[in-house]
Amino acid sequence: MSFGTKIGVVVAAVASAGILAATPAAAAQQCGSLSGPAGGTLPLCKSWNWDGNDYDGKWWTDGPSTLPSQTYLQRSEDGVVKNSSFSGSYQDVKKIAFRLCDRLANRCSGWW
Repeated sequence: MSFGTKIGVVVAAVASAGILAATPAAAAQQCGSLSGPAGGTLPLCKSWNWDGNDYDGKWWTDGPSTLPSQTYLQRSEDGVVKNSSFSGSYQDVKKIAFRLCDRLANRCSGWW
């Protein structure tokens, strides 16, 4: 292999590594069972995909809930708390978390 060929191979390998490093990671998923502040549980899953500067993803229930009727879901997107449906999607978020709150008990669970 000549000196010029060796340089070409090294440049091609470095360029390929740069392209690989710039590719967003594959989507990830996590499921858990959230406990309501007034009893009961909610099996919830969340997924996220890094798009280069923040996350896009979804959340959904993963089975039947045993929550009391006055319990509801909240989500925090970059610290902004929103009442939430039990499934949905989000975009352009750096940090997302979920918790359950109960109107009658007037309290919320910890963030997940």
